[in-house]
Amino acid sequence: MAERNEDHHLQVLKESETLLQVKRAELEKLRSQVTSQQQEMAVLDRQLGHKKEELHLLQGSMVQAKADLQKALRMGETEVAEKCNHIREVKSLLEELSVQKGELNVQISERKTQLTLIKQEIEKEEENLQVVLRQMSKHKTAFLQ
Repeated sequence: MAERNEDHHLQVLKESETLLQVKRAELEKLRSQVTSQQQEMAVLDRQLGHKKEELHLLQGSMVQAKADLQKALRMGETEVAEKCNHIREVKSLLEELSVQKGELNVQISERKTQLTLIKQEIEKEEENLQVVLRQMSKHKTAFLQ
């Protein structure tokens, strides 16, 4: 019975040793997997760091681009306002010039009428002078005969 107990103990020890070796192999495999995953995590952490840096740079670029666009928009709005003011001023000047043109046309019309009347007076005076000259010529011819 002692031999049997001993054989049984040996068998249990062998099974335990086999089980221990299997568990050690599993543990080593798990350690290897953990190390591999830690290395992958380190790579992923570095990639995440790069991505965060890229994101930060892109956000900075977007902020700058937005500021540039807002500045350009403000400048454009200012320019549009200035152009609108200039257009209003030009319209006002055109209206003033149109009024002046109308006044000048009236003056030109009045002057043309005056000129026509003066020309008519000059023609009458020339006719009168011709009449006077003919009469003087007649008197002179009659006086000389």
